[in-house]
Amino acid sequence: MRTAAGAPAAVLEKENTMPWFAWVAIIAILVWGGLMVFSMVTGKAIPGSDNDADPKELESLKKRIEALESGQVKPEVERRIDRLEARVEKRELRDNEHEAWERKAKELGLGDE
Repeated sequence: MRTAAGAPAAVLEKENTMPWFAWVAIIAILVWGGLMVFSMVTGKAIPGSDNDADPKELESLKKRIEALESGQVKPEVERRIDRLEARVEKRELRDNEHEAWERKAKELGLGDE
């Protein structure tokens, strides 16, 4: 059987098909997308993903938090916490000063519009 252009129909059929590995990739992408939508809708993590909560890890984190809150902290950790709190205070002061300069600039008509 020949087409209107004179080429055999089998040749045209062969040209219009995609290779098998393209179909595998398309189906894998669709399955992955479906799983992502399902996990977003249900709010549950997919088993084996990084978002899976490990009960042992959660328990160890709870113990660490309890130790920190009860004051059973090593002096190095306490010093580090103090340094971090000082950095946060400095950053807040800097941000407040920056915001004050921005307000002043807007009052003078120099701000972004």
